[in-house]
Amino acid sequence: MLPFLLVSGLTTGALYALVAIGLVLVYRSTTHINFAHGELFMVGGFLAYTGVVILGWPYVPSLILAVIGTFILGIVSDRAIFRPLIHAPGLSMVLATVGFSFLLKGIGRLLWGGRGEFTSMPPIVDPSPIFLAGLPILPQQLVVLAAAVACMLALAAFFRGTTAGKSMQATAESTRASYLVGIRVERVYMYTWGAGAAIAAVAGCFMAPLTLLSPDIGFNLLLKAFAATILGGLGSMGGAVVGGFAVGIIESLAGGYVYTAFQDVSAFIVIIAVLVLRPQGLFGTRPAREA
Repeated sequence: MLPFLLVSGLTTGALYALVAIGLVLVYRSTTHINFAHGELFMVGGFLAYTGVVILGWPYVPSLILAVIGTFILGIVSDRAIFRPLIHAPGLSMVLATVGFSFLLKGIGRLLWGGRGEFTSMPPIVDPSPIFLAGLPILPQQLVVLAAAVACMLALAAFFRGTTAGKSMQATAESTRASYLVGIRVERVYMYTWGAGAAIAAVAGCFMAPLTLLSPDIGFNLLLKAFAATILGGLGSMGGAVVGGFAVGIIESLAGGYVYTAFQDVSAFIVIIAVLVLRPQGLFGTRPAREA
């Protein structure tokens, strides 16, 4: 039972890590949490569903549609929410992103189903389980895990080897210094919000065949990703990856050995425990106190 739970936890943890990376990406550049991030995940999954089921496209074009569409939606959120409120108090940004999440949820219900309605999406590969060392594994789980790892490696290469990635990193380190060296910070913010949304869409596309889609799935996913970022450290990309895998494994083990309903509670317990024992997270740094 333990190997099966670990494989399941790694699969869901990889998706949590992807969504958490999007949260951290926006936070590091703008110092704000996008509370509509879960709904961007939902929109990405439903755009892929639209391409595969409604339009009858193959998975790859549907994935491209979902990523591009959600990337544009992320840019819209920058223009409509972040840019007008860039100098407003932090609470204004929180309320604005929460309001945007409800707007996206309402649009999702209008286009793809009402409250409590669930939609299934066909698997990417043959759903018949395969056996590795006697352990039944769904091929879709392997696809999800491989795709998530590939996306993480691609993001690491993007930040290290491209001018845009280095500009994002520089802006995250110091906005004032970025202005002084000629980086167009507003444009970096715009692409950061778009990139965060696109990463959420990738996670939504690969999770959709494993779970049922619903316009209301965004909040639970945001909660798991937020737990991952708190566990790993809110400003740490590596921490988001480790935290995502950890939350997925904890959730799987809690459901297998304690109680099934305990899976959803485990994310709250992770957040509370980390905030009490190590508020900066596993890889975060404790802010210096002013004298």
